[in-house]
Amino acid sequence: MSKHEAVSLCIIDDIKSVVDGLTAMNWEEQGIRVAGASSNGEEGLKLINGLKPDLVITDIRMPRMDGLSMLRAVMEENRSCKVILISGYADFEYAQQAVQLGAFDFVVKPFSEEDIMSTVLRAKAEIMEERSKRLNLRDMENKLRESMPVLRQEYFALLVSHRTSWEEASLRWDFLNIELEPRGFVVMLIEIDRFQEQASVHSIREMELIRFSLLNIMQETLANYARNVVFRARHDRYLVVLNDTGGSGPFSPIEIAEQCCRNIDRYTKFTVSVGVGGRVEEISELPDSYRQAHRALTHHLFTDGNAAIMYDDIHQSGSQKPLALEYKDELLLALRSGNAGRTEAILSAISETLQSLVSRQNPDYLLSFYDELAASAIRTFYEMVPYPDIQPLIQRFRVVQGTAGLSLASLQRQLLALCTEGAELVRRNSFSEGQRVIYEAIDYIKGHLSEDITVGECAAHVHLSASYFSSLFKKVTGMTVTQYTTSERIQKAKLLLVEGAQVQEVAAAVGYEERRYFSEMFKKITGQTPSEFRAGYHPERPEA
Repeated sequence: MSKHEAVSLCIIDDIKSVVDGLTAMNWEEQGIRVAGASSNGEEGLKLINGLKPDLVITDIRMPRMDGLSMLRAVMEENRSCKVILISGYADFEYAQQAVQLGAFDFVVKPFSEEDIMSTVLRAKAEIMEERSKRLNLRDMENKLRESMPVLRQEYFALLVSHRTSWEEASLRWDFLNIELEPRGFVVMLIEIDRFQEQASVHSIREMELIRFSLLNIMQETLANYARNVVFRARHDRYLVVLNDTGGSGPFSPIEIAEQCCRNIDRYTKFTVSVGVGGRVEEISELPDSYRQAHRALTHHLFTDGNAAIMYDDIHQSGSQKPLALEYKDELLLALRSGNAGRTEAILSAISETLQSLVSRQNPDYLLSFYDELAASAIRTFYEMVPYPDIQPLIQRFRVVQGTAGLSLASLQRQLLALCTEGAELVRRNSFSEGQRVIYEAIDYIKGHLSEDITVGECAAHVHLSASYFSSLFKKVTGMTVTQYTTSERIQKAKLLLVEGAQVQEVAAAVGYEERRYFSEMFKKITGQTPSEFRAGYHPERPEA
């Protein structure tokens, strides 16, 4: 009911002239509508129960049911109805008791129209105030009801991020109308495959409709198998918390997740990847299943999407076997020399190596490895190519690099495009023939650090005389061939020592036959002996 609707009024009195007089008053002008009238209390009560008026004017003394009895009945049925009693002077104390029982007020006979109108308008003012409060309350309830999905989403985002006991969680469980059983959960993370590529060719409105349709398909699919809560976790992801029967149900969580993949692939032009966490019993353990789902989702780096991976099925490795850093050094040399062919060959070698080790690789480690290669390549390009020329290429790469859900093959293709196109820009913008020759020689030196290479051998490799090569090398690098070779050997020696190799092994690996001479050179450059440097990283494993 709108607060602007007319106030409805019923008039009940056994004296016809009183009823006629009250009915004839100018109520409409005051926003009051006479809904009905009656000449005795019994019929009046039926009238009130049927019409449910806002306001009743009734005499205290009437045949078949007096005003006080009717008042009690009205108050039991509709506490918000305002009852104004008409009484004689002899009924004054009786009327006062009636007010205490719930009557709004009483008017003493004889009364004027002004007396009755004044009392009725006061009653109307209270009625309108109560209406306004009810409408405000109803409006708040509607807003709360509309915001329930968001409140549930925010609540579960907290539950999967922070350990919460059932005693704490139960306080809001019923209020938010959560239909999950409070025990036995599995968390799933669902990610739209190649989302950034799709978003670039659709409008915001189209993407919102797509996200909504995907959510709807997930909700309908999951509802067929288990009680669940599913919502958007971010622009390209959905989070699912479902009840798991612990093996007693006909479908396992991974089968349910795979059905989500099939339905989305069947009914839309999109596919999704799903990471499924392990089963947890208590609500306080939801963060554990969430982290496992996130971990499982990262392993889609090794798939083309449209699949579900269970945390229990992924390879749980210990420490990560390091990838050779020579790859990075060789790549940067190829980039600095502007050699796109060499760049492609190095990246292909990296890809082949990684492919043979995929089952034992940590996805996060691989991502950080490629991030490191990309960051080093970009720094090189900024050093070698004018900003306006290189920035468009780097910007395109960063847009794609920020795309969630890239497969390993896509990641490798993006890095290959960045590096080969960048190397070509380096070739066009920065290098003289002499510089390319020197970087080719540096590549040779790096590949022969364990051998006793000479300046003459390096010069012969690039078909230059030793004297001209030495002069050109110093001009390009700022160091002599010997200084550069020694610096690279010591750098490689540091890495081997940090990895725990013995000093004698390190000396041989970097081209020094005598350990004593190697130690002298190492201390001259670093200020420490190899044993002292190694002990700084491995104090618990002193050199024998």
